[in-house]
Amino acid sequence: MNQEQNEGQQVRFGSRFARMFGYVTPEDRSRWEQQRAQNKSNVSAIQQGAKSALSSLMEFGERNIGTKLDAAHRVAAQRRSEESHNKIMNHRRDPNTRNIIESVDYEPEDDREGIEPDLEI
Repeated sequence: MNQEQNEGQQVRFGSRFARMFGYVTPEDRSRWEQQRAQNKSNVSAIQQGAKSALSSLMEFGERNIGTKLDAAHRVAAQRRSEESHNKIMNHRRDPNTRNIIESVDYEPEDDREGIEPDLEI
């Protein structure tokens, strides 16, 4: 009996010594898998569907807000461009088809201030 206890202690000490150096036994792996399975939360299909629906709604909202911001920036840039440029429209009539052709040119606005007529030298 004493010899069996001694062998059992050696096996226990040997496995403890092996674990210190990173050796993993198949029993350890199976025990870990069982613990993972127990700790894993059960998610119902309704919860999963609700979460995916909410995430898609949030993504849609973010895209919608991003699109509105982009449009606002484009409108502001267009206004700045219109304020800083003069719009010149040219009309001409095509003699063959009798259509009116309009073309629009934008020139940078002259930022110089005019001199009042009474201050001229």
